Amino acid sequence: MEQGALRMLIALVAGAALIALLDVAFPPPEPPPFSTQVLDRDGTLLSASLSSDHKWRLRTRITHVSPDLIRAILAKEDRYFLLHPGVNIYAVARALFANLTEGRRVSGASTITMQVARLLEPGPRTYAVKIREALRSLQIERRYSKREILELYISLLPMGGNIEGVTSASWIYFDRPPDKLSLAQAVALAVLPNDPNRLRLDRRAVPLQNATRRWLRRFRRDGRFPATVIEEALAEELHVARSAPPQQAPHYSLLLRQRQKGDILSSTIDARIQDAAERLLFHHVQRVMAEGVGNGAVLVIRNDSMDVSAWVGSADFTDAVNEGQVNGVTAVRSPGSTLKPFLFARAFDEGSLTPQMRLLDVPSDFNGYAPENFDGAYQGEVTVRAALLQSRNIPAVRELARQGTGSFITWLRQLGFAEIGRSEEQLGLSLILGGCGATLEELTRAYSVFAREGRLSSLRYMRDQEMGKGQQMLSPAAAYLLSDILVGHERPDFPREVLDVSRLPHIAFKTGTSYGKRDAWAIGWNGRYTVGVWMGNFSGEGAPRLSGTVMAVPLLVDLFNAIDRDGGDLGIPRPDVLERRRVCAHSGLLPSPQCGELTDDWAIRDVSTKRRCELLRPFRVDAGRSMHYCMDCLPDSGAEQAWYMVVDPRLAVWYEENNIGIERPPPHNPQCTARMEGEGPDILSPTSDYTYYLEKGAEQEILLQAASLPGVRRQFWYADGELLGDVAAGGRMFFRPTGKRHRISCMDDAGRERSVEIEIIFF
Repeated sequence: MEQGALRMLIALVAGAALIALLDVAFPPPEPPPFSTQVLDRDGTLLSASLSSDHKWRLRTRITHVSPDLIRAILAKEDRYFLLHPGVNIYAVARALFANLTEGRRVSGASTITMQVARLLEPGPRTYAVKIREALRSLQIERRYSKREILELYISLLPMGGNIEGVTSASWIYFDRPPDKLSLAQAVALAVLPNDPNRLRLDRRAVPLQNATRRWLRRFRRDGRFPATVIEEALAEELHVARSAPPQQAPHYSLLLRQRQKGDILSSTIDARIQDAAERLLFHHVQRVMAEGVGNGAVLVIRNDSMDVSAWVGSADFTDAVNEGQVNGVTAVRSPGSTLKPFLFARAFDEGSLTPQMRLLDVPSDFNGYAPENFDGAYQGEVTVRAALLQSRNIPAVRELARQGTGSFITWLRQLGFAEIGRSEEQLGLSLILGGCGATLEELTRAYSVFAREGRLSSLRYMRDQEMGKGQQMLSPAAAYLLSDILVGHERPDFPREVLDVSRLPHIAFKTGTSYGKRDAWAIGWNGRYTVGVWMGNFSGEGAPRLSGTVMAVPLLVDLFNAIDRDGGDLGIPRPDVLERRRVCAHSGLLPSPQCGELTDDWAIRDVSTKRRCELLRPFRVDAGRSMHYCMDCLPDSGAEQAWYMVVDPRLAVWYEENNIGIERPPPHNPQCTARMEGEGPDILSPTSDYTYYLEKGAEQEILLQAASLPGVRRQFWYADGELLGDVAAGGRMFFRPTGKRHRISCMDDAGRERSVEIEIIFF
């Protein structure tokens, strides 16, 4: 290679290296901070916030802009944008010649890329700055694609005041997205950056109107748009206007801005459902506000994808009086009775219960905790189905005591109840009645397992968020049984006035009301959506009519009618492992030969209990059926066999107290001296290991009551070994304590005994 050519090659390489080094050492400025946009699932703007430097500067994608606007910008600003490397040499030469000839600036040569450079790095309009812009444009073209450069340009254009970019201007001046602009509006936004403060549309319309029409006529001459379209645009009037960008789903938008990075957040919100939820909640709260209920919240989940389709944190975000900016979906509140379905679903899964099995519903004391039913009444026994439909408290507390609070809380933590998990050590049996904390977000997500065949997945907040496989929390059969029970309308928590509406949605649902009527809940679901409703006051103040039935269910029905109008059925498939079987109507267990009245029940194949009914038991009685015999006192002549219903001793006591007669076996042979086998009386009061606080000198007494097996007629009570007296089986007597500790014993007339230890503190 000749020496001259070699030196030229070296010079070129060195020059290229120098340019590359300078490019790295002095990169173009980064774009300024953009406003954060939250988009719905279809890409429509839900809400926007000011940028950190207090500008309405919304980043704009080409796909979100009217093609007419892009065509007008390119025709007006840079016809050769797609061809040049950032600087149009021909335009520069032409402008330089014209300016030198005239002795003043009469023509510009800035490409769109050079204008981007100026927007990123403003400066006075001098030749030195022009040279810098040209160099910067080469750097920008090296770093960004043409599409990205054009998007930066339309995102940063000054539109008057603190408004930048065509998306911001489109919403603020025309109250519409930039892909829905008319030709006149599109050209107006292309013209506005030429002199944004003089032409801004929120002050006067005439200057921008005139400039727009001049360019429209020019475009007509150049054939940029069809003549008929140009004529319509020339006739269109621009009006003085300024609107705020959309602010829909404000609580959800704020949540995403706190949790997610980026200035364009593509959410899973369905704008149609969000709008319906916001509108229905607002009007519902307006109707009930006179009754002391000032707020509410709604969450809608799409079951197949776990998308958050609607999130309404309060009835009115701007209502400062009722604390509208509090996010009711994430607020920790008492869940009332809404945890009961999870408790019974677990029992279905382990096979210990089926819907028609009977549960005790009698006054009960659990180591000093004596819950009551919501209506203050008791039914003695109820089926599992009735216990759920009527939301009976006593059966639920009994079932929780059987399962164990620790085991249930561990399962609830896996189900997503974080606050319950954090408070585990402080929680007891009252948690099943709402003595704990939960959020509407947690409850609604957890209830989705009933619609999704027992499977729990994370909520999807963003469109690009993966759903995940989820976790099987219940069997499909147990989930279906819960839905099948709670789908009925004939129940006390279905308001009578709602039954009169022309169309009722086919949904399963559960209500809840917290202690003191501070929170009202209704969670409903079908195969397509799970919807959670909370009503109350963020101040925690209760209201006389604040209950899930009265306040939350009507809104739940309205929501399902609005968002799932075509849903004709529940849409949850019944698993094949569920089978119908005949059971005893009085116990819900498989019938024995003596069971006369039968009913149908669901059972999970190879899981549900196969226990036989033992309510009817044989007794050996004399001819007059005045007494029964044990094996030790059976007469040589024999005895007749008779069948009697043997109920739980606690239920027998309740029957006696409420004058409900059942045929009981006759008393045991009084001449028998044998001590009968079996456990002694079940002491209902006092409670073992419970501290009683009594006032000194008040002569307060403690109730003594026990339940005994059938055939027992008398009970004998002792305190520290001394006889206090005797009462009829299940009867009451009272004991006045004198010491700090006492041993209380109860013996039945068959010699069977049981004792409890109690502690007394006098104050």
